[in-house]
Amino acid sequence: MISKQNALMIEAIFRLRAWCRQHLPIENSLIAYDLLLLLSIHNYSNGHITVKQLFASLPYSYTAVRVHYQRYVDDGWIEHYPDHLDKRIKYVRPTQKFIETINLFTEAANEIFVIEGLDDDE
Repeated sequence: MISKQNALMIEAIFRLRAWCRQHLPIENSLIAYDLLLLLSIHNYSNGHITVKQLFASLPYSYTAVRVHYQRYVDDGWIEHYPDHLDKRIKYVRPTQKFIETINLFTEAANEIFVIEGLDDDE
């Protein structure tokens, strides 16, 4: 039998997934979702990531990632900027639209996972 705490956690995960479907441009794709999470991690750590590094960091085919990546560029979620020393190197970063939406995502996750009784021991 599933414990009350586990049931509450599963319910919270389900609610967060529903929020993601409504607000994130993921189209129910784990590839698109992972791409957003990886870009978020690099944005919050103030780390630079090249387009090449980004694609190599995900466990999916180049073609599969490219479809979502290009849609994010075209729809204004991410943008490129050149390396100051080597113009052949292209970095990627989230736009303000992306940052604002990811901030809403983390706020929603905090609200959803702070459920009365979720931290209680059985």
